[in-house]
Amino acid sequence: MDVAEKLAILAPAAHYEACDTHAVAGRRYQSTKAHWSENALSAEADAKGVRRPVMRLLLSAECVHNCPYCPLRAGGDVPRATLTPDEAAAAVAPQLQRHNAGLLLSTAVVGSADESGSSVVESAQILRSRYAYRGYLHLKLPPGVSHAVVEAAARVSDRMSLNIEVPSAARQAVLDPSRDWRSDVILRLRWMRDLYQAGLIKSGIATQFVVGAAGESDQELITATAWLRKELAVGRVYYGAFKALAGTPMANARSTPQVRTQRLLQADWLLRHYGFAAEELAFDGQANLSLAHDPKLAWALHHPELFPIEINRAPAEQLLRIPGLGPLGVKRILRLRTLGMLREPAHIAVLGAATQRIIDFVTFDGRFFGTGRTMQIARRNANKPIVEQLTLF
Repeated sequence: MDVAEKLAILAPAAHYEACDTHAVAGRRYQSTKAHWSENALSAEADAKGVRRPVMRLLLSAECVHNCPYCPLRAGGDVPRATLTPDEAAAAVAPQLQRHNAGLLLSTAVVGSADESGSSVVESAQILRSRYAYRGYLHLKLPPGVSHAVVEAAARVSDRMSLNIEVPSAARQAVLDPSRDWRSDVILRLRWMRDLYQAGLIKSGIATQFVVGAAGESDQELITATAWLRKELAVGRVYYGAFKALAGTPMANARSTPQVRTQRLLQADWLLRHYGFAAEELAFDGQANLSLAHDPKLAWALHHPELFPIEINRAPAEQLLRIPGLGPLGVKRILRLRTLGMLREPAHIAVLGAATQRIIDFVTFDGRFFGTGRTMQIARRNANKPIVEQLTLF
């Protein structure tokens, strides 16, 4: 099998990676999936017109593990291929340089965790030294890899990650008891944390859950996310929806709707940027987030006694709790308040569409201009079935 044939197998296999943002020199970019073709990369430009696509490549599709949800599991009947570090570096270097792209490099576990992790690191080292590549490198290591490999990866990468997949050891036992969640996963993330705090991993640490594979609740996932941020300094947590795939032991299980991962991302955003605590979020009787509403609107529906909020006197942290209002909108309101009393919606027209979104949640100098329609529609939509949009993958 030549390198082109290997790439035809390994590049598409990497689309299960959920990582969609990265940082370079302190700036955050939205990563776009790049395709291995003649016009391999297409990406949205950032505010300055700079394209920041990130190639995703699996170094090997051969795996010794039998995770029941994974198409690459050892018992699966799928095409297999493995690139050597020299082959991988030679294949990606021209595209990375030509398109000013970054690279996310991961692998299945062929041989042992250390053998696979070492191949990922060696590929990165060749890119840095032989091909003088100075762009963004995200190395994803397999669970169980040694400290020596983790440290070597930290010295050559911008970001590092290791998939946690489930929120607890108990859920790991349900999904795949052959893996030690505390030792193979959490201990390795601790090592990454220490190296990050020592200044070796410039763009931080990431991890990823497989949402719904082990029957976990959203509350378990959000609680674990908050703990990962606080205790292990994990900068980004991604949520990949479990898909029931033919040929796996979980082929007849129910796939996780994409909207669930969207709600988890939104909830995580509230924790990161809106001052919410994990225990404040509104969960249903099964400890899950609402699929019908974004988590901030769901929280507002559970706390009608807190609204409407007086827009002229509420502090910034209270304004951030208003559905439809984000950090930028809060800054604009605070600036407008220095110019005089806000007495009607026209006084916050600078907020654009957000003006109408927040009208049912605020008063202007004691006057309420809303209709209550937002709450009425939200409660009605709560009973509607969720329709999933089909994807191309």
